[in-house]
Amino acid sequence: MKIFLSLLGAVFLTAPVFGQNYLTIQQKDGQEFSFGFEDKPVITYTDNDLVLKTTKTELQYPLASLAKFTFTDTATEVDAVRDDIMNPTFAIDDYEINITGTKAGINVSVISTDGKAIGTYKTDQDGSVTFSIADLPQGLYIINTENLTFKVLKK
Repeated sequence: MKIFLSLLGAVFLTAPVFGQNYLTIQQKDGQEFSFGFEDKPVITYTDNDLVLKTTKTELQYPLASLAKFTFTDTATEVDAVRDDIMNPTFAIDDYEINITGTKAGINVSVISTDGKAIGTYKTDQDGSVTFSIADLPQGLYIINTENLTFKVLKK
């Protein structure tokens, strides 16, 4: 794992030198996501996640689910994510979760750390959903959408 993380850092440091315009992440399940660099993303990693952060968006990908990532000067068959098309936001206010800026009609799942599904919600026609976690016991929960994952700690 340390070798992978070292290689990951080395690739990120050399990418701007060669003028690549996209980061493409391929997950082990075959899903691919391409990100354009027009918003100058900051790419870091934690112990378990690859973190891609722009001024408007933050995405996390578990390192265990990554098959590979590449820097290219063109997008793959997956269109590059542009902030003007999808600008997901995630907010918590008094145990109320509010997700906006996603696709309409997608499922949003709440999962406990032991893998149990706590609830499933569907985004409305505007790509928004609001739900409460007030009745849930204290603990860590994973909020998962089609292409975004958030961790929430309820105290």
